[in-house]
This record gives sequence, structure tokens and C-alpha cells, in this order.
Amino acid sequence: MKTRLSGKSVLVTGGESGIGRAIVLRCLNEGASVVIAGINEEDISKTISDAEADGAKERVSAIVTDVTNSEQVQNAIDLTINNYGRLDAAIANAGAFCVSTPFGEWDIDEWERVINVNLTGVFYVLHAAAKVLVSQGEGGSLIATGSSTGIRPISNLIPYTSSKGGVHQMLRGLAVEMAPHKIKVNTIVPGMAETRPVMTQQGYVEAGLKAVPMNEIVKPEELAAFVAFSLSDEVPHMTGTLLKVDAGRTSA
Repeated sequence: MKTRLSGKSVLVTGGESGIGRAIVLRCLNEGASVVIAGINEEDISKTISDAEADGAKERVSAIVTDVTNSEQVQNAIDLTINNYGRLDAAIANAGAFCVSTPFGEWDIDEWERVINVNLTGVFYVLHAAAKVLVSQGEGGSLIATGSSTGIRPISNLIPYTSSKGGVHQMLRGLAVEMAPHKIKVNTIVPGMAETRPVMTQQGYVEAGLKAVPMNEIVKPEELAAFVAFSLSDEVPHMTGTLLKVDAGRTSA
């Protein structure tokens, strides 16, 4: 086990599967204590079991959390502090995807669902976490999961691309505001990542890879490695950054 994150307490929303799960396991492997905040109890149990099997039983906890509910988000923050004594980082990773649909055919309820999870939910997590980090007065990290589609949009995904573009801008502004407190604020930007929503939408991967110069899907573990690096004390001045791991998609 590496010890680069030893002594740090990290909250990960959407930590039960996909990119979030990879981040949880990587942070634990590097010595952090982690709270998984998610909505799928079966996936939460599986991730907890895997973490315990890796010897992290005393450093991992979980709480069912709907990020569109600010009270549940606060409960997750409180659990982190209660279990591990402090909060060092919050990773707003929980997200919602959507089915490719022409602009004129979008249902308003679907727009609101995606925006509420991907943008408002991120605000709730970072808003609650930032207050704690500022009050502790010892710096820390705030991270959110963005998307290459927030930089280079894909047709027929307006709610998703809009929400992720909003996340990018939110964190740019927040990085400036948090800088005097020595709190790092960064956005991870996956390209075509190997996650359940991406892999199960018919034809999406085949079409999407045509816009990826490396013509490869990004593994969640690679993104998690980048996150662990950004959380570490090795890069105290890395803030306001789009941490792109996209196989060249946003450069093409």
C-alpha cells in the first residue's frame, strides 16, 4: 500500500460504481479514509466488501446519499467528520447520463433530472464541503467530475453537455475563490470512459470513438490515479485545472 494520502479523509459521491468506485479504491490503497456516498445499495455493499478484502475495513464507510437532496449531502459530510475526525477532500462524482435525443424532442422533466444531478448536485456537495474546509483552516481539495463533452459537445445530448459545461465553469470560479484558503479545486475530464451508462447505450461507444484520436476507451482506474495525484501534497499549487484524461478527444 502506498501512503501518499495517509491521514486524509475523503468523501466520494457516486463512489459505488464506475469512476467513483475506482477513486474510492485508489484513495484507500494510498492510505486515505473514505466515505462512499451513493444511491445503489447493492453496488455500495460490493465496493465496501472489496475494500475490506484489501485490508481497508477500518478506513471505509458508506451512506446512502441522493445528491439532489442537500440534507442528505450534509449528512454525508457529517459522517466523514464523525468517523474520521476531519474532512480533507470532497469529490463530487455522482452523475446522470441521458439517451441521445434531438433537441426539439427533449422532455422538460428529463432536462431537470440531468441538471439537478450533474450541476445542482455538484453545487450541494462542494458548497457543504467548502464551508468545512474553510473553517478547518488547513487547506484541502474539491474535485468534480466533468466531461469532454462539456468542452467538445456531442449532438443530441444537450442536457448532459450543458450540465458538464456548467460544472467546468463552476469549478473555475470556485478555484479563484478558494485559493486564499489554500484549497485546491480541480475538474477531472474523462473522455470515452468505461462506465455502465456509456457501455450499455447501444451504438454510443462505436460512434464516440470515431472522435477519439487514440481510438481507445479510458479505464476508470486511470482517472482514479490522476485524482489521487491531485489530492496529494506533491502538487500544492495545482488548482483551477481541467484534469483531462480523454485519449485526445478534446484536442482533435
